[in-house]
Order: sequence, then structure tokens, then C-alpha cells
Amino acid sequence: MKEAFECNLCKGTIGKKIPFRYQFKDRFLWAIQCKNCALISIWPRPSNLEINEMYADDYFVGSDKQTHHMDVAYVDLLSSGDYADGVAEIKKHCASGNILDVGCATGNFLHALKQNGFHVKGIELSTFAAEFGRKNFGIDIINKPYDFTLLNKELPENYFDVILMGDVLEHFTNPTDAARLTYTILKPGGKAIIHLPGTLNLISSKLAFLVYQLIGSQKTMYIPPYHLTEFSAKTARTMLQECGFSTILIKEEIKHPNTIPLRGNFLENSVKYSLQFVNYFLTKVFGLAGDRILIEAYK
Repeated sequence: MKEAFECNLCKGTIGKKIPFRYQFKDRFLWAIQCKNCALISIWPRPSNLEINEMYADDYFVGSDKQTHHMDVAYVDLLSSGDYADGVAEIKKHCASGNILDVGCATGNFLHALKQNGFHVKGIELSTFAAEFGRKNFGIDIINKPYDFTLLNKELPENYFDVILMGDVLEHFTNPTDAARLTYTILKPGGKAIIHLPGTLNLISSKLAFLVYQLIGSQKTMYIPPYHLTEFSAKTARTMLQECGFSTILIKEEIKHPNTIPLRGNFLENSVKYSLQFVNYFLTKVFGLAGDRILIEAYK
């Protein structure tokens, strides 16, 4: 039986199908925009077993820009990173204290924070990545889903000074609950630093959807549906407000045209690349239609 749509944020049951879908496990998963709150969700959701399979070893050791992060294995990319700027940024928020990194991958950034005197803990769904971080850095990484079953067990209430959620909230089947748990385990006055992709907010994406609608077609992705929710600055703010955050600061940024992934045909890639220059100017000058959403949310 076909699973009925339900918005994760507002529980609305009426959605508009966007001409964007994944082909996954012999079925299509569509982007559905809630008509009530405008949050875009991939529907139906993959099962928990399928999600675990998506983040198996190959997610970190595979290297093909058509299906992975780029032509470099993710584990090598993480290991070669310079985390000095990231550490300096965290020090602007707190000089010391308890830091949780949700979706910490192999723990390289937590290792850098630990070396700078922070008390660190990680959450990571991938067994491969969690074991890598424990073995190489001696970091406490919880290899379980980030949900309320962890509350007052592995994750104490009102405990963390800063919680990092870098490109992770869009991966959850229930991002609203993840945001609510984040609020619960932050200390009063603590903050969540959240980074989100926003590629469907780009001019090129909106133009492409309009064209697909006019010709009765759609964009089909043949990679696993890693991003299960597509946020805008507005829907991200609404979700965080619903979860109790008192002050929410949002900034939109954009990737330089020379750094964007080009996975389509020649025409699609040419249009996308050209429009990125226009979008780059728009975002840099007016702070609109960015493909990166940077958030500070305070408890």
C-alpha cells in the first residue's frame, strides 16, 4: 500500500509534487512540498535498513564524483583537512566547554577541538566512521541514530555548550525531532551551529523545475537519496522556532561557480554553470537564493 504523505514539520498531509525525484531500489522517491509550511521532503522515506546501507563503508572510501563527494575518497578528504579555521570559529562562541558534533563522520574535527582543550563527543550513524574515530583519535563517538532514545543516557539534558550540525539535518528521516533533541540537550544559553545545503533554492533549480513542469517531465537522480529534506532559510527558521530556540540568526552563502557539481548533460551543465554566476552576485550582494544556509540558534 502506498504510504500517505505527512510533513515532518507541520504534520500537513497535502503536498505538491516537484519535478525532482530519485530512482532508488526499483522505485521513485519524489520531492514533495508541503502546501501548508512549504518544507520539501523526499517521499516516501527510505527504510532505516536502507539508510544504514547508504552510509556503509563505501560512502567513505568510494571515489566517484557522480555518486560520491568527489574524485577523492571522503575518508581521505577528511584526513587531509585543515581544521584550524573551524577551531578558531568555535572559540568565538565559547573558549572551552562541552561540544557535541552530530554526524561527526570520522571525528577529525572533534580531534582538533579536543587538542584545543574542549570536551568532545560525537554522534555518527556509520559504524565504519565511528570505529575510525574511536581507534585513531580516542573520541567518544555514539554509533546510534540521533533520537530521543539517547536522552539522559548517552546524551544528558542541559549539558552541551555548543552542538554542531554541519550538513546533517537534511539527512534525517525526522529532522524536526532531531532539532528538538538538540534544543533539549543544550545548556540554557547554549547554541546550535547548523549548516544546510540549499541547492533547490538556486535560480538554476527553480528555472529547471519550471521547464520540467511545462514539458511534463522531471529531473531524476540516480544516486542514493542522502538528502531527505530540502530546506530554505524560511523553513529552517520555522522548524527551529517550533523546537523552542529563542534567537535564530541565518545567513545565506553560495558556492563559487567553479566549485559546483555538474552531473547533468551538456546543456543542463552549461545553463547551471552560467546561472551560478548570476546567482553568485545576487547572494553576495543581497543575501538571497544561496545554496548554503548558515545558522546560529540559541537556547
